[in-house]
Amino acid sequence: MSENNELEEYKALIAVYREDIEFFTKQVFGYDLSPKQKEFCEAFRTSRRISFKGGTGFGKTFVMAACFWWALICHDEVQVSILGPSEPNLKSGAWKEILKFFDKMHPTFKEAFDISATRISQKGMSASCFGEYRLVSKDNVSSIRGIHMRNNFVFVDESTGVDDEVFVEGLGGVFADPNPKLCIISNPSRASGYFWRSWCDPDLSSIWTHVHGTFWDSPNYDPKTFEETAKSYGGPTSRDYRVMIEGEFPLSDEDGLIPKDLIDAAIRNKEAVAPENSPIIWGLDPAGQGKDSSALCIRQDNVVKPFLSWQGLNPTQLSYLVRDLYQKTPKNERPAVISVDANGLGYGVYSNLKDFGLPVHQCMFAASPTRNPERYTRIRDQLYWELREWLATENVHIPNDSKLIEELATPRYEDVPKIKIEKKDQIKKRIGRSPDFSDALALTFAPSTVRYSGKHNWSQPLKYDWLETYG
Repeated sequence: MSENNELEEYKALIAVYREDIEFFTKQVFGYDLSPKQKEFCEAFRTSRRISFKGGTGFGKTFVMAACFWWALICHDEVQVSILGPSEPNLKSGAWKEILKFFDKMHPTFKEAFDISATRISQKGMSASCFGEYRLVSKDNVSSIRGIHMRNNFVFVDESTGVDDEVFVEGLGGVFADPNPKLCIISNPSRASGYFWRSWCDPDLSSIWTHVHGTFWDSPNYDPKTFEETAKSYGGPTSRDYRVMIEGEFPLSDEDGLIPKDLIDAAIRNKEAVAPENSPIIWGLDPAGQGKDSSALCIRQDNVVKPFLSWQGLNPTQLSYLVRDLYQKTPKNERPAVISVDANGLGYGVYSNLKDFGLPVHQCMFAASPTRNPERYTRIRDQLYWELREWLATENVHIPNDSKLIEELATPRYEDVPKIKIEKKDQIKKRIGRSPDFSDALALTFAPSTVRYSGKHNWSQPLKYDWLETYG
C-alpha cells in the first residue's frame, strides 16, 4: 500500500474518531465507557461550555483523560489545558490518569508523542499541538488570558475550589478562538461561587450544557459497596451524602452566615402577609459608575418586594431618581424611612435626599453597633445577623432573585470573640460583584429601634434624620 493511501486511511480514521469519542476510546485504549461517561463525552464533543457536577465513584477523572487524548489526537492546532487550584491534586489525579491512558495507547499513536512532567506534545509540532496542566488562582489571571489556539480546549478540575476571578476575568478569552471548549468539573461541595452559578443562576446556567453524575452511575456499582459508602458519608440526611453520593449542591456553605434552607423557605412562603399598618422601609445601597449596581429594597415588615437596581448613575442622578420614585408612589405605599448606606459616595445621596425633605436615615456600615455592642464589631455585622434571625422566623417572604439568593448564601462569618461578617471586598472577589441586593435588604433593619420585625410589633418609633431639619 502506498504512503498516500495510508495517509488517506489515517485521515479517514481520525475523521471517524472525531465524531465518536466512545469508539475512539475503545479502539485506541481498549477502554469501555459507562452510560454516564458516554453522556459526558458527547456533551464535550458537541458543546462549547460544559459544567459537570457529580459525586464519587463514576469516573470523572477517567472520562476527562479520555476527552483529553481525543482532543489531542483528533485535532490540529490544538491546545488542551487542565487547570486546577491544587498542583498535588492535579498531579495525582487528572495528570496521573492521562499518563495511564498513554501506557494503554495503541502503538500507532503512542510513538507520535513526547511526554514531560507537565506537558505532552506531538513530535515535530510541540508549539501547535500539545496539552499541559497548570495551577490557577486569582493571582495568575493574566497568564490564563494568554491561553489561545485555533482549537482551544480547557478543563477546570475541582472548579468549586477555583477563585471566581479565574472564570470571570481569565477564561472568557477562550471564546475569542475559532473552536473553543471550556469544561468545568467538580464535586458540588459549595452552595456559592461560579461553579454553583453555572447550575443555579438562571441567566448564567442557560449558556452551559449540564451533566450530572451520581454514585449510582459508577461503572463498578454494586449494592453492598453503595451501602458501606453511604454509611461512611453519614446516611441520606448528611451533607456529605448529598454531595458525594447524590452529586447535589449542599443546602448552604458550612461556614455560611445564612443557611440555604432558610433562603429557600422564604422564597416559597408566598402566603406571607405584612401586618396591617406596618411601615414600609426602603433600603438603598448606592454604587458608583462602574459595573456594580445601585440597589433599592422595599420591605414591609415580613415581606420584601422585587428589587430595583440601576447601573452607571452618579450620586446626583441616583438621588433625583429616588426622589421621583418616592413622589410617584401612592402616599399609603411610601416608605416611613429610606435607609441609605452613607459611606463614601453614598453620603452625597443621603445628603441630597435629606435636602429634598425625604424621610431618610444615615447608616454607616463601619460604625459601632446600635444594639448589643457586646456581640458585634460593627453595625454591618449587627444588621446581617439580624437579617439572618429575621429569615429564621420562617414567617417572611423574599423574591426569587438569583442575585439575592447568591448574595445571601455567600457571606461567611466568625463568632469569636464577637460576631464578624466576611468583608464586602472578600465577597466581591468570590462572586465577581458587590453584594448590592443583600446590603440593601440589610439596610432596612437599620432604622428600627427594635431588633428586627416579622413577629414583632412597631410600638416604638423609627429613627430617621429628616426630622432634625423638617420636624
